[in-house]
Amino acid sequence: MRLSKFISENIEIILQEWEDFAGTLEVLDSANKVQLRDHAKAMLAVICLDLDSDQSIQESIEKSKGNAPDAADDTAAEAHAIDRLQAGFTVEELTAEYRALRASVLRLWQASVQAASHADLQDVIRFNEAIDQSLAESIARFSAMLRDSQNVFLAILGHDVRNPLGAIIMGTQLIMHDTTLPPRHLKVAAQVLRSTQRVTDIVADLLDYSTSHLGGGIPVTPAEYDLSPECRSVVQEMKLFHPERNFRVDIEDDISVVWDRARMSQGLSNLMANAIQHGSATSPLWVSVNRVQEDVIMVIRNEGDIIPPSMLRNMFDPARSFAIRTPSERSASQTSNLGLGLYITREIVVAHGGKIHVTSTKHDGTSIVLRIPAKPPEATAAPETVGTAD
Repeated sequence: MRLSKFISENIEIILQEWEDFAGTLEVLDSANKVQLRDHAKAMLAVICLDLDSDQSIQESIEKSKGNAPDAADDTAAEAHAIDRLQAGFTVEELTAEYRALRASVLRLWQASVQAASHADLQDVIRFNEAIDQSLAESIARFSAMLRDSQNVFLAILGHDVRNPLGAIIMGTQLIMHDTTLPPRHLKVAAQVLRSTQRVTDIVADLLDYSTSHLGGGIPVTPAEYDLSPECRSVVQEMKLFHPERNFRVDIEDDISVVWDRARMSQGLSNLMANAIQHGSATSPLWVSVNRVQEDVIMVIRNEGDIIPPSMLRNMFDPARSFAIRTPSERSASQTSNLGLGLYITREIVVAHGGKIHVTSTKHDGTSIVLRIPAKPPEATAAPETVGTAD
């Protein structure tokens, strides 16, 4: 009997076997019978249709990689993932269900087959491909929804924290204007204000990080302006914060761009702050901004420890960058930032149609190069307002 016909004729037996087998798994101890059975019947029906359809070798290869054609609506596997997330399952529990379903079908079919033919072996291959495809669909949807829920939580948290931080800043500023307080108290108030403003900056980065992950990237509002004085202003600000550092600056004059002024200044400031933090304190920080044909090239270079290739590939992704650190590096990171600024900078560059590239060598140090169209095709400057006198 072909595998698809066996599944169709023995669907209830298979579901019961799968349920009994899955119930023995530690991660599924808390799952009830209703949770175990939902969508399984629909997924097996899809698999049977797949087993009975013609399939090319290339289609087989793509399916085994989880690259089957996208369906117009949610597949049974995707619907299963949504239900499991809502029920409080973990991704390990979701994966265990598929492992149990695969084992149940093959164990029961093996007991009914006396001698396997070439067609039977092909059915087993097709069945495994279909299970792998369903598993890939479920995990992809489950992970995407989990990331979205986490980012919504972060966005809500960041938004709610801003109000009390604002109240603290206003109250501290009021205290600092009280001339009757002793100097020691004013000094403490000034420290509280600086710390609160630092937390405010972190919350702003957190909001940008979470919002960009919810779709659409970081929003930008392009307008035409002269980039040159804006870059010099950012550099001057960094010099004031780090008077002990040596800056080598080469900024071309009269660079007209159609960018989001505040966002691009934020990105340049983030890159310079990162270069100062990780670069050698005894070597200069090089900053250059030049127009090259229709693009603007911005380069921030510092000397210091060479960044290994694994870190270079993930330095603009704070989650992955943190994940590949050693336990000792993670412990040390408790007193440093998590790289949200680099991530936000990359998103700002991408939002302007640009690219960002990093190299790190013993001879040249670490260089971050931004290449951004001065006037992206889709960006148009806001029209000037012309007033008339009555």
